[in-house]
Amino acid sequence: MKNNKIYSDCYQTSIHIFNRTKSFPKHLRPTLGRKIEESILDCLLNIRKANVSTAPKRIEFLYQASNSLDDLRTLVGISKDMMALNPAGFSDITELTKTIGKELGGFIKYEKNRNPAR
Repeated sequence: MKNNKIYSDCYQTSIHIFNRTKSFPKHLRPTLGRKIEESILDCLLNIRKANVSTAPKRIEFLYQASNSLDDLRTLVGISKDMMALNPAGFSDITELTKTIGKELGGFIKYEKNRNPAR
């Protein structure tokens, strides 16, 4: 798979997030916890699709992954403010998403330069 680093980082982040959301308060797990888990999984699956797609579809999947990552960041912020995530958990996830965001931005830039029509 091309761009294994971004896929691997996103995969590891999803495992980390699933472990963190297990400790969410019971009333937030089915709503906020599930949305966070879905966002990281959407990001991961769109990166996988981008890695195995041809050029015209690849950039669409990358933008979808980027949107999912943005959603995740918003939801993680809400989780911190609702005290479902402690400051250390928030910091860990923030750093992981920052790394994925940089890699994703580089992947998008590379694809745009490779296919200037988009």
